Amino acid sequence: MKAFRILFLSGSFFIAAASADDVIHLKNGDTITTEIDALTDNIVTFSQKSAVGSASRTIPAEQVDYVEFGFEPGEEEMFRRLDSLDLPTLEKWWDFHFSHLHRPRSRTAAYGAALGKKLVGQEAESSKRRGLALFDRIAERAWSEKDVAAAKQGRLQALIALGELEMAREEAAALASETEDPEALIEVKYLLAQADFEKLKELEREHPRWMEDEEVRPERNALYHNTVDQFLWPHLFHATREDAAARGLAAAVEVYAFAGENELAEASRTDLAKLYPDYQKPLSQSETEDP
Repeated sequence: MKAFRILFLSGSFFIAAASADDVIHLKNGDTITTEIDALTDNIVTFSQKSAVGSASRTIPAEQVDYVEFGFEPGEEEMFRRLDSLDLPTLEKWWDFHFSHLHRPRSRTAAYGAALGKKLVGQEAESSKRRGLALFDRIAERAWSEKDVAAAKQGRLQALIALGELEMAREEAAALASETEDPEALIEVKYLLAQADFEKLKELEREHPRWMEDEEVRPERNALYHNTVDQFLWPHLFHATREDAAARGLAAAVEVYAFAGENELAEASRTDLAKLYPDYQKPLSQSETEDP
């Protein structure tokens, strides 16, 4: 194994400590276990070992199906717990893998999504906007449709955190109409409900006497019912997806309590305790920050 690994990034390069073996998967079905020296969209240069030593070899990138990068020292353990990593650590690994965002089966989008989530959870608006830009970048360049979908959901979370509720609602509604994947639809509906709930709270702050306003009352009531319906959707139609169903039911409790519907809130709390006894509300960003 070489003492250093060199990755070329847009005409420049950086050097990292020796890593585990990389595996080049060729389009003809063959694989090469090696150490990659340079990788661009046009060529792959790697070290090929033999009985008499090691030699460098270059092949056209068009012959390559995908590259399976070995983990850097200490990276594999951290990759297993992305959500618990601090901001500097996530930024380091995102920067390290950034050039491979568009490459098949790279880990880059996973680092980017975790970093984006962490940025959106920060207090500063500038951090939230960095998170928004990061999710946009992933959605534009990631090779995996699943990563692109997750990035679009991350963008919605960023918009909600920034208070851009109308844009978040419009984009969430568009995403919901585009997907038939139950898991993706559950997440989008949850984000749509979050946006509606924030909009509901904003409307009531601006119109404290909404009940007496003939123009505002219908809008408020529509927001209220849409919010509850969307939070309860997985509980009603996908109850076997227990985490999502419990999360939505718990959120509905908050909406009922906010609206002063105390009997509904208490009934939903009872259902939550009986149907999903193991549910624990996710910690807020501030509660998960490293000390």
